[in-house]
Amino acid sequence: MFNICFTSLPIVAYSLLEQHIPIDTLMSFPKLYMNVSDNAMLQLKPFLYWTCLGLFDGFVFFFGGYFLFVDASLEDNGKMAGNWSFGTMIFTVLVFTVTLKLALDTRFWTWLNHFVIWGSLAFYVFFSFFWGGILWPFLKHQRMYFVFAQLLSSVSTWLAIFLLIFISLFPEMIMIIFKNTKRKSHQKRVSCRTSSHSVAARPSVRPLLLRTFSDESNVL
Repeated sequence: MFNICFTSLPIVAYSLLEQHIPIDTLMSFPKLYMNVSDNAMLQLKPFLYWTCLGLFDGFVFFFGGYFLFVDASLEDNGKMAGNWSFGTMIFTVLVFTVTLKLALDTRFWTWLNHFVIWGSLAFYVFFSFFWGGILWPFLKHQRMYFVFAQLLSSVSTWLAIFLLIFISLFPEMIMIIFKNTKRKSHQKRVSCRTSSHSVAARPSVRPLLLRTFSDESNVL
């Protein structure tokens, strides 16, 4: 369910529609295609970055949820959260974090990106309510019955979900800010270099006029 129904469409739309560099820039600087030739992006550094980021997210999901739920009660009668409530909260944080992380990395937004990203999150919430809100006759055990609805009825659960998602996305947000700052400075240097080359290659009008008037004065 996680790969097929909740997270498959956003990554497919991302792979087909994403443009990290505008088309006009690629047409002006075709050498930029060399950055992705011969699987240049599949290197050890990006692999280690995403591996460490996945380990960090897993650590935050499990241990953050465990410490936030260790003494938490979901009902007014003091009933403690069980394994299914804990697992449902971790799964909810996982789905939202993965989808929002992809949204943060998306630079070229279309209506299809908006539809699949926000639609996938809405479908997950709808499916969780639907699957846990009905006593299915073909299931021998109804362990998920009313778990999601009961989980979201607690204010502490909402706070824990938002807190864990923010902590998981915080390194990615810092990296995006750093990359955007670096890219803007690089684009500024490239534009300055291009403008200087264009000025140097452009024929000067003022020296030509001066030379013309000086020649006329010599003739006279």
